[in-house]
Amino acid sequence: MTAKVTVLGAGYMGSAITFPLSDNRLEVNLWGTWLDNKLIESSMKGYHPKLKKPLPPGVKLFYWHDLANALKDADIIFIAVASEGFVKVFNMMLDNLDLRKQYYFFKLTKGLVQYNGKVLRATEAAFDMYKKKFPKKRFYWTTIGGPVRALDLALRIPSATMYGISHDEIKSILPSFSTSYYRIFPTSDLEGVEICSTFKNIYAIAAGICDGLYKSKMDGFYHNVVAFLFNQGVSEIAKIVDLAGREKQTAYDLAGVGDLHVTSAAGRNRRYGEMIGKGVDSEEAFKKMYKEGEYGEGYIALKLAIPWLKDCYNILQLKSRKKYCKGQQKVETDINFSSYLERELPLLNTLYNIIFRKHRPSDALANLITQLGF
Repeated sequence: MTAKVTVLGAGYMGSAITFPLSDNRLEVNLWGTWLDNKLIESSMKGYHPKLKKPLPPGVKLFYWHDLANALKDADIIFIAVASEGFVKVFNMMLDNLDLRKQYYFFKLTKGLVQYNGKVLRATEAAFDMYKKKFPKKRFYWTTIGGPVRALDLALRIPSATMYGISHDEIKSILPSFSTSYYRIFPTSDLEGVEICSTFKNIYAIAAGICDGLYKSKMDGFYHNVVAFLFNQGVSEIAKIVDLAGREKQTAYDLAGVGDLHVTSAAGRNRRYGEMIGKGVDSEEAFKKMYKEGEYGEGYIALKLAIPWLKDCYNILQLKSRKKYCKGQQKVETDINFSSYLERELPLLNTLYNIIFRKHRPSDALANLITQLGF
């Protein structure tokens, strides 16, 4: 295997990951999407505007139209594009890969995707696209969870990250990425890590809403409610992981508790929630951040989470009731998904009500709190 890596996506995390990779003396190419032109241009002049510092000196930079050259000779690929662009970029990448080579993919993208009329985990979509292109090749895939804040990583401040791997052979590569400040914890629960990394962006919005509601008048005196909602978020992420048939314990590890903590304390989704808590319309808040070059991933994730969860719930109900009926196009399951959502995932339901049903944040959180406990 060559020691050459291509990173797709020149935003926060794609650029930040170049620091531990470069410190391991790997040859690193950083490719920017069509949305990253200004980032690439500025970085070529010696300054990354999001990380607010130069990239490592050995990193080679590529604009979006030069994808073929960015991928040339690399067999390790990190994917760090936003979830909305994941399917398009992954297909573009596949069209530029060498059919004779074996590739190893590491996904930094967090969120669900729309693919062939369905809402799927990004890994599921990637697997389908890859197998159509390379039906005889093994799919070596890793989904990366936190807790890693890009700005901290770029400053080489110690970070711990969880890698959900598809094959044990991938473990032999991981020392090539690890440094004294970037510590990697592998797990076989790839799906659990991916689910946690998606839903932590959603639940972090709750901490931001509290900032918007209380910070201006009660700064330093609303830690209790943030902790209350944080705990509820962790509990619900664990239920979601379990609903999907994965390891519940993953939610209580770095990918769940750890990543939710750092995102709630300092992430973009916290900022998005703060705007909502201050009374900014949820869609307008997303658009405002987007225009400023900030992507509120939790907004998109929440929009797709409900249909994805409903599919998971329906599948579980079908399995538990054993009502598979051969020859019938439709199987009746007597499912009341809305009731399940309100009963088992009340914070997720509350956030959906605030963001998409325009419920008043203060009233919605007050109603939620009265439902919890005794």
